[in-house]
Amino acid sequence: MKANKKLEMLSIKEGLTGLNNRRSLDKQLEIEWEYALKEKEPLSFLLFDIDYFKAYNDTYGHIQGDECLKEVANIAKSVVFDESAFVARYGGEEFGILLPLANQYEAIKMAEAIRQQVEQRAIIHQASDVLKGVTISVGIMTVVPSENIQLISIIHGADQALYEAKHTGRNRISVYSHHKEADSNV
Repeated sequence: MKANKKLEMLSIKEGLTGLNNRRSLDKQLEIEWEYALKEKEPLSFLLFDIDYFKAYNDTYGHIQGDECLKEVANIAKSVVFDESAFVARYGGEEFGILLPLANQYEAIKMAEAIRQQVEQRAIIHQASDVLKGVTISVGIMTVVPSENIQLISIIHGADQALYEAKHTGRNRISVYSHHKEADSNV
C-alpha cells in the first residue's frame, strides 16, 4: 500500500521542485475544463518562465540553475492564494498555474504577486538584460469554456501571451484573449 502511494506520488510530482508535473497538470486541466464548461464558469491559466535562464545556467552552472528553479517554484507555491489553484512545472524553466473559477482580474493579480515576489527575492543574475536579478515573464489566458472552444486553446493562448511578454521587454505580464491581446507593462 505504501509503495503504491509512493508510486502514485512520483507519477504526479516533478522531482526537482516538488511541484506537480506536466502530466498531472494536463489531467487537472481536463477536469477543470469540463467543470467550467458545464457550469459556464471562467478558467484561467498562467504560463511563466524565468527570463534569460539559459544565460543564468551558462553563468552560474546547472547546479545553481537547479537551485534557482527550486526557489522560483517555492515562491510560486507560497504566493498562490487560491486553494483550488494547481501549480506545476511545465517544463525546463516554465511553470503553469491553473486557476479554476478565476476571472482575468484575479489571474492578473496572482501573476503580478508572483512576478513581484521573484523580483524582490533579488536572486543575483548578472547575465540578465532586464535587471541584475532573476525575473519572470507571464502569459495569461482566461476563458469561459464553450462547445466551440477547444481545451488546448487555453494553453496556446497563455503561451502566445508569454511570447508577447518576452518580446516586449520581459519581467512583465501579457494577457491573451481570443479576440485581442492586451499587454500589462509592469
